[in-house]
Amino acid sequence: MKRLGYALIGAIVIAIGAALHYALPQVDVVRLIGTDVKRVDTQESSTDNESGNSVSTTDVYFVLTETEQGEPRNYRNEDAIIYGKFDSSNLHTRARSIAQDEDNLVAVRHYGWRLPIFSMFPNAVKVWQVEPGYRHLPIFNIVFLTLLAAGIGYLAWRIRRVISARREANEAARVEREAQAERERMARRDNDESQRARDAFLSDDNSSS
Repeated sequence: MKRLGYALIGAIVIAIGAALHYALPQVDVVRLIGTDVKRVDTQESSTDNESGNSVSTTDVYFVLTETEQGEPRNYRNEDAIIYGKFDSSNLHTRARSIAQDEDNLVAVRHYGWRLPIFSMFPNAVKVWQVEPGYRHLPIFNIVFLTLLAAGIGYLAWRIRRVISARREANEAARVEREAQAERERMARRDNDESQRARDAFLSDDNSSS
C-alpha cells in the first residue's frame, strides 16, 4: 500500500512538473529570420453533410528564427488567453519589421513544447530586440516557483499538523478507553468481593442459627 501511495505521489509530481514546464514562460535569444503564415485545416462536427464533419481553414502565424549555432527554431504566433495575448497580428508585423534589420538578434518569450512528431510549436508571446551577449533573468518564474514551493510547504505542514492532531486524539481516546475498561474491571472486582463477603456473612449467620 505504501508503494502505491509513493507511486501516486510521484505521478502527481511528474504531471505538475510537466504542466509547469509547458505553461511557464521561457525566453530564447535567437536570430530572427522572418515570418510566415500557414493555412491549417481543422475538422469540426457538423450535421450538414453525410460524413458529419466539416473542414474549416484558419491562418496561423509563425515566427521563424535560428540559434547562434544556426539551428532552426520556429514558433507559432497565436492568441493566448492565459497570457492576455490578443494581438497576434501586431506581433507578426513587429517580427516581420525586425527581420528586415541587419541587427535582428531578438529575445522570444514563449510557452509550450516543440514536438515534431505532432507538428507542435511553442507559442511566441513577445518578441523584442536585444544586444549581443544578452542573458535573460526569469524573475517571474523564480517568484512564481518560490511562492508555489512555499504554498506547497505550508499545505504539507498543515496536513502534517492535522494528521498529528488526529493521531494524538486517537491515542488519547485509546488511553481513555483502556482507563475506562480498567475502572470497570476494578468495579466488577470490588462488586464480586462485596458479593462474596455478603455471601460469607449470610452463611455464617445461617450456621450460627
